[in-house]
Amino acid sequence: MPRINGGDPDGIKQVEVPWARPGSGFTLLMEALLVILARTGMTVAEVGRVVAETPHRIWRVLFHHVEQALRQMDLSRVRELTGDETSVRRGHEYVTVVCEPARRARGRRPAQTTRVLAVSEGKDAQALEVACQSLVERGLKPEGIVPVCADMSPAYAKGVQTCFPLAELVFDFFHVVGLITEGVDQVRRRESQQFPQLLKGTRYLWLKNEAKLTEAQRQTLQTLARSKLQTAKAHTHLVAFQDLLRVRNDEEAVGGLKWWYNWVTHSRIPEMIKVAKSIKRHWDGVLAYLRTRLTNGPAEAINGIIQTAKRKSRGFRCFGYFRIMIHLLTSP
Repeated sequence: MPRINGGDPDGIKQVEVPWARPGSGFTLLMEALLVILARTGMTVAEVGRVVAETPHRIWRVLFHHVEQALRQMDLSRVRELTGDETSVRRGHEYVTVVCEPARRARGRRPAQTTRVLAVSEGKDAQALEVACQSLVERGLKPEGIVPVCADMSPAYAKGVQTCFPLAELVFDFFHVVGLITEGVDQVRRRESQQFPQLLKGTRYLWLKNEAKLTEAQRQTLQTLARSKLQTAKAHTHLVAFQDLLRVRNDEEAVGGLKWWYNWVTHSRIPEMIKVAKSIKRHWDGVLAYLRTRLTNGPAEAINGIIQTAKRKSRGFRCFGYFRIMIHLLTSP
C-alpha cells in the first residue's frame, strides 16, 4: 500500500483500504477463503498447500477472525449450559468444553443448534471457572442460567456451584447409565472366574443395547437371563434403569427411581449396591434430569468433531491452536 504524509503528528502512515485489514497481507476476500477452507475439515497445513502459503500466516488469520466472532457472539439469551471434557493428547491431558444446547424452533424462529461457547485448559473446577469467567466477560449473565448439565465429577459440581450458585446441576443421563453398565461388567468379570464356559465371550451381550443385538445374540442373552447368575440379575437392573429414565411423567419417574434404589440395595450383589449408593449420593442431580431432560448428548457429538480434527492434524502445538480450531468448527 502507498504511504502518505498528511501533516499528522505521527508522520507518514500507510493508506488504509476497505478491502484489506492493516498488516494482514491478504485481502478480506482471501481471508474469507482461508476461513472457509479451514471450516470444511481441511487441516491448516492442507490449506497452506492449496493456497501456497505458510501455516503460520494462515493461523494468524484464523486467530483474528475467531476471536472477533467470539467477541460479537450474543450470550444474553443463554439459559442452559453443558460442560464436558475432551482429550488433547495421550497422558491424561484434557480441555473443558462449555456448550449451549440446541433450542427447539418456535413459530417461524429457527432452532438454535448446539454451539461451543468457551474452551479452557484442564478438567477440574478451576478449568470450568476460567471458562465461565470468559463467558461473563462476553456478556453472559450468571443469574440467568437455570440448569447446567455435567458428568458426575465432584470437580465440575464444585465449579458449577461457584460460577452459577442459582443454577440447578443436572447429571448427564449417559454418564449415569455408564456407571451402572460398568457395575454390570464388574459382576460379569467376577463370575466369569467361577463359570468360564458359561460367560466366555458374552461381554458385549450384557453391555450392548438389546435393539442392536443379532437374533442369535438375543437368544443367547435370553437363555443366560433365565439362569441364576448374578450377572443376569445385574443386567435387569440396568435395563430397568434405562426404562425408568424414559418415563415422561415426573412423579412416576421419581417414584420409580426410589423403588429401583431399594430393589438394587437389597440385591446382595456388592458391585450393584455400590453403584446404587453412588447414585444416591448424586440423587438431586439425577432427579434434576428427570425434570429437565437435559443431556450432554449433543456435546458428545461435538467431541467427535473435535477428536476428528485432532487426528487429522496429528495433534496441535499448544492449547491456543487447539482452542481456535474447536471454536472454528463448532461455534456457528
